[in-house]
Amino acid sequence: MKSLLIISLLILIILIICVYMYRCFLDKVEKFGDYNNIYFFSKNETINFIIKDKDDYIKNLTEFDLYARKVKNGNEYIDNIIETIVDFTDNEKEKLTKCAIASDNFLKTCSLYKNVIDYKELINIKWIFACTDINDKKQYEEGLPHTRENIIFLTKSIIKNNEENLINTLIHEKIHIYQRNNKNIFDILNNMNGFVKINYSNKYIRSNPDTTKDIYLDTNTNNIMVCLYRNDTPYGINDVIMKNYSLEHPYEKYAYEIANDYYKNNKYKSI
Repeated sequence: MKSLLIISLLILIILIICVYMYRCFLDKVEKFGDYNNIYFFSKNETINFIIKDKDDYIKNLTEFDLYARKVKNGNEYIDNIIETIVDFTDNEKEKLTKCAIASDNFLKTCSLYKNVIDYKELINIKWIFACTDINDKKQYEEGLPHTRENIIFLTKSIIKNNEENLINTLIHEKIHIYQRNNKNIFDILNNMNGFVKINYSNKYIRSNPDTTKDIYLDTNTNNIMVCLYRNDTPYGINDVIMKNYSLEHPYEKYAYEIANDYYKNNKYKSI
């Protein structure tokens, strides 16, 4: 009789635990929705991507790009990057999922350039994230968020930002992926906004994975949209002759404008 009571109590406890876990699951579904439009690269997947360098980003880095990254060649840089690649934690995945959903919800309401930009297509772009971290003073792209192909690279320190700032970053980077997929649309926008492609050569041009190799003249200000290293020995990626990074390239201008519209609509200032 006593053993039967103990078994009954154990069954009851198990049922209570199961109900609790199911409720937690429902709460998460209610909070984040059935969101399948997101994928997190594993450490090994990210390493394979970096090694293959299919977009030739590392291959095309200039001698000054390499100097700024404190390496002698692309292979050395790849070796350094591999040491910084890490997996996402469950908490990081949960936070990024929440912020990715918030980013898409904002883009549903955004009206900037809506006569040209297909926001439905933009929202439907799958979120693909890869993660790096500082390792013995080594950092991939100095920890700056950026995209390559259809992947958004983030560091753990960026993910630790408050949600408003992280959402701003995700919007900015998703715009860059949309730009990569829709060059013709942004050719139209460039013409509308007076950004004219020009022949321009300068050994100090800084490489940026989020833009194209094309250099533009802003006919509204008569300024060339380009980011240049200060000299032959830049101490880092941002050792450049530029204060406003939105003026580096039309792609950056649009990404900053749309992402910062989120701050405006949510009463947050740009950082």
